[in-house]
Amino acid sequence: MTGAMKFRCHFFTTLLLLIFALGPQSAMAENQFLSAIDDLPLMDGLNEVDGGVMAFDSPSGRIVEVLTMGKVEKDDVSDFYSQTLPQLGWTETGPGQFSREGELLILEFPHTLAISGASSAPLSVRFMLSPALKE
Repeated sequence: MTGAMKFRCHFFTTLLLLIFALGPQSAMAENQFLSAIDDLPLMDGLNEVDGGVMAFDSPSGRIVEVLTMGKVEKDDVSDFYSQTLPQLGWTETGPGQFSREGELLILEFPHTLAISGASSAPLSVRFMLSPALKE
């Protein structure tokens, strides 16, 4: 893992802790697609986290990260995207990794802080879209 990737992971872990400390406020997906990746469906039960979107345009393509949360199971999320994304032109290249037209999409499940007294903590799912590495 590169230094930039470690920083990003640490940044989002810290962000999650802050969200829980201040109280989570998730935005409901109005059209059931991610706001920053408009052709990527948002699974029922997941909601974008307020302030959890970063988007950049680079000379080699777009770089987008979207943090979502919901009371869903990790296996259900993986199954949903493994079944849905190929219908939208994505090829699954590994667990939680997809490619399409020069772009790479990675689904990550960052650790979530358990809330005391809660029956089960919401699951965090991070969508990371970037230009595919050229060989």
